[in-house]
Amino acid sequence: MTDKAILQHFKPDEYQFIEKATDLMAKALDTYSLQLSEFLDPRQVFILKSIVGQTELNCFVSSDYYPMEYARVIIAPDYYVFDFLDFQISLFEIVYNSKFNQLTHAQIMGSLLHRLGIRRTVIGDIVVEPGRAQLMVDRSMAAYFLTNVTKIAKVTVKLKETSFDNLIHSQQESEETDILVSSMRLDKIIAAVLKISRSQVLKLVEADKVKVNYALAGKSSDLLKTDDLVSVRGFGRFTLVKENGRSKSGKHKLTVTKMIHK
Repeated sequence: MTDKAILQHFKPDEYQFIEKATDLMAKALDTYSLQLSEFLDPRQVFILKSIVGQTELNCFVSSDYYPMEYARVIIAPDYYVFDFLDFQISLFEIVYNSKFNQLTHAQIMGSLLHRLGIRRTVIGDIVVEPGRAQLMVDRSMAAYFLTNVTKIAKVTVKLKETSFDNLIHSQQESEETDILVSSMRLDKIIAAVLKISRSQVLKLVEADKVKVNYALAGKSSDLLKTDDLVSVRGFGRFTLVKENGRSKSGKHKLTVTKMIHK
């Protein structure tokens, strides 16, 4: 089902996902039945919606109904009547003694991936606020999570399923900072924001540890623009929020927002 007419609009590192997406669509067409994706990042959601839009199929995205970064997508024939439960997402409250402990996003994600050995695509958002944390997972894995998630970092925890009406509205903390760079190149902006050398940035890009708007960065010389989201594995992520003209020496004056996971 995938052809060059579709692939030409995307990057080579996205071709594998596009193959999976088109296979899912083909199954929906062949069986005339609902098909459900794994948890997808916003870039993958955009790609899937773009491809589905070229067919007679309909698609529904979970993030259109409740705030979430990682979403599941329903692909369905025109007879389908939408039901949010068909996204098959379980929302868990992570219950722990918050008087003496404070769980972070990184601790929760690390424990789930490393201790349980599960794929990232069965986990949706992890939402954290002082004294509380919630977790979205593929409902088919709910029983496994309930049985096996008993400790995060060194903290004893218990999962309790809850309604999406109780979803924490994430207020992710951020830190705004101004930088000066000689050009809008990816490597120069990352180096300035993270305070590392451009040679380090090059190694990170070559190791596929840098993404721009959820897609792997092509080259360290790629140019960024306002609203681009850059994530660097092991360092966090930031958004280029504003261009503030040039300095007297001709450098670009930029404002970036660094996201801080608590």
